Amino acid sequence: MDGRQPTGVMYVNTHVNDSSKEDEYDLWYRQVHFRDVTEPGIFVDATMFHNANRPPADGEGKFLAFYETFWDDVDAATEVFKKHVDQLARERQIHAGTVGVTFGIYKRVALEFSGQRRPFSQSVCAFLFDATDSADAEALGRHYAEHCLGDAMGTGLFHTGSLHERVRSDAFADAAGEQPRFLALYESDLGDPRALASILGEKLGVGALPKEASLRLASSFYRAAP
Repeated sequence: MDGRQPTGVMYVNTHVNDSSKEDEYDLWYRQVHFRDVTEPGIFVDATMFHNANRPPADGEGKFLAFYETFWDDVDAATEVFKKHVDQLARERQIHAGTVGVTFGIYKRVALEFSGQRRPFSQSVCAFLFDATDSADAEALGRHYAEHCLGDAMGTGLFHTGSLHERVRSDAFADAAGEQPRFLALYESDLGDPRALASILGEKLGVGALPKEASLRLASSFYRAAP
């Protein structure tokens, strides 16, 4: 995010159970929860984005909290971080109205920068996908990293493109369920994520996914005000 090179990312897409509490929830998240989550120094550089679709599409929430880790072993970071999350839950430091939609911790597989764009992430296009039942997931990951990532970056719309794979740790298995195996992120300094996603789709197809991939979610977010 913003030109950094984390070894892993945490992707937390939520909404609140009462639409009248959205402003309260957003304020709590950024002023209270970000501090609580990042306090151990495991997942840091917390950033809040809002869904570009109002209301969000099925399977999406309004709020995307994005965190980064720089641990060499992202699985180990996940295991240690789970203990901290459990403590926050025991102490009831989670907003009571929180409704989880998509949660995943992913380790970086590939990263590409465009030196011609400002590394500030005003918009994010996120694609979560799996391999089809008949496909080799590892081969799909290699193909996406070697070909699809570069094709999307070649549009000139984004300053950073990255591919991430879900950690093997099952620390959050009960809470997160079976999350998509792959997360592709495209970050831009331009401020209209829906337009970016539309142009990307017109040029390459949705997320430029090969036939061996099964798309789970294609979401667009804009950066929330600090």
